[in-house]
Amino acid sequence: MTQKYIISLLSLAGMSLSLNAQSISGKVVDEKSQNISYAEVVMSLDKKTYSAITDEGGNFTITLPKNDSYKMEIFLNGNNVFENNITIDGNVSKNYTIKSNDAVKDIQEVTITQKKKLVERKVDRLVFNVENSVAATGGNALDALKTTPLVRVQDENVSIIGKGEVIVMIDDRIQRMSQDDLASLLKSIPSDNIKSIEVITTPPAKYDAEGDSGLINIKLKKAKVNSWNANIGGSYTQKTYAGGGMQGMFNYNHNKLSLQVSANTNSQRLLTNSDSNIFYPNELWSMNVKNKSKENNLGLGLGADYKISDKWTSGLKYLGSFTERTSSNSPLTTRSNYTTGAVNSYIASDVDGNNKPNMNSINWNNTIKLDSAGAKITTDFDYFNYKKRDYRFFAGNEWDSQRNIIPETFFSSTNTNVNRVENYSGKVDVELPLKWTSLSFGGKYNYTNTDNDLVVLDHQTGTTVLNTDQSNIFNYKEHNEALYVSASKKLGEKWETQAGLRMEATQTTGYSENMNQTNKNNYVKLFPTAYVTYNQNDKNSFSLNYSRRIRRPNFDYLNPFVIRTSPYYYYEGNPFLKPSIIDNLEFSYIRNQKFVSSVYYSQVSNFSQEFSILDKDTNITKSTPLNYANTYQIGISSYYNFNKWSWWNSFTGFNANYQNVKSKTDLIGSIDGYNAYIYSNNDFTLNKSKTAFFSVNYGLQLPGRYQVFHISTMNILDVSVKFLFLEKNLTLIITGQDLLNGQRPLISYKSNGVETNVRSYEDSRGFRISLSYKFGNNNIKSEQRNFGNEDERNRVN
Repeated sequence: MTQKYIISLLSLAGMSLSLNAQSISGKVVDEKSQNISYAEVVMSLDKKTYSAITDEGGNFTITLPKNDSYKMEIFLNGNNVFENNITIDGNVSKNYTIKSNDAVKDIQEVTITQKKKLVERKVDRLVFNVENSVAATGGNALDALKTTPLVRVQDENVSIIGKGEVIVMIDDRIQRMSQDDLASLLKSIPSDNIKSIEVITTPPAKYDAEGDSGLINIKLKKAKVNSWNANIGGSYTQKTYAGGGMQGMFNYNHNKLSLQVSANTNSQRLLTNSDSNIFYPNELWSMNVKNKSKENNLGLGLGADYKISDKWTSGLKYLGSFTERTSSNSPLTTRSNYTTGAVNSYIASDVDGNNKPNMNSINWNNTIKLDSAGAKITTDFDYFNYKKRDYRFFAGNEWDSQRNIIPETFFSSTNTNVNRVENYSGKVDVELPLKWTSLSFGGKYNYTNTDNDLVVLDHQTGTTVLNTDQSNIFNYKEHNEALYVSASKKLGEKWETQAGLRMEATQTTGYSENMNQTNKNNYVKLFPTAYVTYNQNDKNSFSLNYSRRIRRPNFDYLNPFVIRTSPYYYYEGNPFLKPSIIDNLEFSYIRNQKFVSSVYYSQVSNFSQEFSILDKDTNITKSTPLNYANTYQIGISSYYNFNKWSWWNSFTGFNANYQNVKSKTDLIGSIDGYNAYIYSNNDFTLNKSKTAFFSVNYGLQLPGRYQVFHISTMNILDVSVKFLFLEKNLTLIITGQDLLNGQRPLISYKSNGVETNVRSYEDSRGFRISLSYKFGNNNIKSEQRNFGNEDERNRVN
């Protein structure tokens, strides 16, 4: 009886809700049943109006306060194209047809005043509209990535949740550089200058095949015809130490000329901590490192586009990033006895270092429209140079258990290295919308030349001596050629398909002057992509995607240099490192563009990674990149975008997967395991005038296995408030970062039979206050242009 009573109550409650809820929904189409996007649907009653904008599929939904007879009007491009009286009795759903001759033909440009959704899901990517996010604004591009759904940033390394590191693009151009230098570049881009971030899990054949699990594309804001816009601002950040930055942007677009200028500078000091343990057979080594560092970043952006004719636009774009980092620390290693816990001895040292990575990139782009149907040719010619000066000095001694210096154990050295990279590239892309298919094809060529000049000076004897065994000059050249073709077609009303094939040929030559050794590599690889989508109805769709990708070694990994930082630790490059090949397969279900659930599988051949190899006989650690395994992964990813109420937008999801690492070397054992990550990003509008906002983002890393590493629990909590003043031109944002102070995971692994663990803290807890003011015409839009030699910039160091 109790169960039946509860069911009856729930049924009555459901009936009550349905009796008090009424809405009108449907689709706006033309006489040829083509969907009409961005039409405004207005329902009027008693001098009150209720409206909605149709989405890209022509769909709309309007919730109404009561059942009655409403006046319905549909506006397209400011013109009234439909008018009728509609009686609402509960929920009404049907299609509405407008006459094509009522609409404005040959529309050159449509201004959409509707605010885009915070998150949009497309066939091959998720689009996060940064300009609509509270937490993402007021910082830099790295801060914006931290709040992007499906993206995870840990220790300034960017990855897709559950799938590992990815390649980052800016305006469709890959930034090929080390993780540290990429982080510096991202810090030099204000988040207020970002329009959206695209998480491309299955990139089509048009994109370079580089990247393990896909691409992340940062789209910068554009400018509008016959307008100008400017934005200035500053920020203050408090972590262990204070930091801050300034930024300025200017956009101009009038007649045939478009100009873009941006500048950003910031400075931050950090105090990071690291505790590690090495469990040698007869002795425990415990090391503590407190590192003080400072980083100054300067970013510059210049762009000019000129419309030569109605069909031909040409432009130049410059992107520059200039960074200076300094650091100092005093590692202390304690060697103790397992049985008694007594200290046997210590290893103490002092380390000072600095590096100055500078990057300049120039792009010349041409876009030629072939007809009004969308056929066009795009060309890109790029030049990229990178120069990094590295300096590192260390000195130390071994101490006995009473912290007395042990004679003849002094060690000291200075390492300086100048790394230069030059890259030239050119590519052409052709898009042809044909009656039977949408076809695209093109090709690309790029050439990269890198030079490294390492000088090692030893100071053990008190007299500086050049170490000729380690000092070295290394040159690396790489040629890449690529051709691709891709076609997409809609089969009936419910099926959509797309397939592509990309061929990339690579030739490399590496020469070590000290070793008098030349290593060459030559290979051709094919990278197919395929997409099949079934749209069951307006609310449900299914898709199956496949792609093959490649991860080429970073340039510095191929350098055979040996760099020592103590008698017990050194790094050595690997000129024999091979590229990794990745196969990805994903099946997804999408409901109402709000709920997305995916099952994915990936395998990596010749998986490579920098890895520490511990020798249990000498207690010496060698760090080197290795192709050490083939990996296999299967997982599930699911998220829900809750936006039922205009004042709350929530994006919540989880990822769980099983990984199997099959080792190809005796140094590392095969291993498998599970890991999971849960997250929720929430934006709240606090008042009707939309001048006060609140954001809270939370992430939980559950303990589990990632590759050969076991990672403990980790929490991430960021909170932001945003206020708009002076007719919404002045913006104040206060952000609390890592409020739980929970980004301190314990990471453990085994190497050569020796277990190691490390717990580090990257000074992530703090708060930021940012203030910005915009003036001019706020509705700006211009030809935004990109770089074409992105492939190589993510591999330099």
